[in-house]
Amino acid sequence: MNKLTILLIALLSLASSCQKDEPFTPDWHVDVFRCKVNGVDWKPECQSDPLFGCDAVDCQYYWKDTKTFEISAISRSYDNSIDQSIGIASKYATIGDNFLGLSLREYKDWNKLPGCRFHDLDTTTSRRLTILEVDTLKYLIKGTFEFTAINECQDTMRITDGYFHVNYRF
Repeated sequence: MNKLTILLIALLSLASSCQKDEPFTPDWHVDVFRCKVNGVDWKPECQSDPLFGCDAVDCQYYWKDTKTFEISAISRSYDNSIDQSIGIASKYATIGDNFLGLSLREYKDWNKLPGCRFHDLDTTTSRRLTILEVDTLKYLIKGTFEFTAINECQDTMRITDGYFHVNYRF
C-alpha cells in the first residue's frame, strides 16, 4: 500500500468516528431537533440497526394542500434506561405562529408505570409551534415549539426551548 492510500483510510476512519454533537443553541443545522423537558436538555437518539438503521426524527408537512404538520422524535438509550418520545401536530401550519390543537400522547415515557406513560397536551397552558422557514425545493422546515403535557398520574412535562431544522416528507 502506498502512503496516499494509508492516509486516505486514516482520514476516512477519523471522519466516520466523529459524532455530530451540536451545542444546545439554535444554530440551525439540518437534522436538528432539540428541546428541554422540565428544564433538562433533551435530544433524539436511537440504536442503529444493521439492516434498517434508525431515524430518531420523522417529519411530515403537506404544504401544497392541507398544511398538516407532524414531527416526532425518539430518545432511546442502548440499555433501555431511557425510552421517550415527543410528537407535535398541527392541522394547518403556515409560516409564523401556529396553534397546537388538542392532541393526545404528545410526550411518552415507556419506563413509567403503564397508567403513567402517556402525556396529553395540557389545554390550559401555552402551546405553540412557530414555523420559521420552509424550503419546498430541498424539503427543509425550520421552527420552534413549546407545550405542556400531563398524564393520568398528574405528572406534568413542560417542553420548552424546542427547535428543529429537518427534512420533511410530503
